[in-house]
Amino acid sequence: MNEHDQSSIAQRLAVYLDPSGEAPMYRQIVDRLWLEIVTGTVETGERLPTVRQMSIELNLPPATVTRAYRELEMLGVLVTRPGHGTFVGLSSPDASALERQAQLDRLCRDLRTQGEALGFSLTDLIDALTEQRSSERDEPNRSDLE
Repeated sequence: MNEHDQSSIAQRLAVYLDPSGEAPMYRQIVDRLWLEIVTGTVETGERLPTVRQMSIELNLPPATVTRAYRELEMLGVLVTRPGHGTFVGLSSPDASALERQAQLDRLCRDLRTQGEALGFSLTDLIDALTEQRSSERDEPNRSDLE
């Protein structure tokens, strides 16, 4: 694949991305790339634009593209070969990583639901978790005390 083909992938993505949409931009990239791959528009083995190229084409921060690529890697859709690029791989997803992520998603949904039932906002919950993390860093490790 040449640079023109890689640019056309980014151009096709740009048409479907909606900055004012409900889904975060990285999720929109994941969903659209997945659709392009399963429909054969982007083929197995095809090289994707670099994170930098894609972020420039889409006018998004590189971290957004990185997050989308990483999620697709975790799902077994993309394979990154250091020094060579990111390719459509469609390998088997890492089942344990997927299950672990699903458990975290359920935990977060449950926490949010229970927190809202008690009158706490999402911001309240995030602040409380951040405070918990900070206080754990300040406390000595329990195993160090034994």
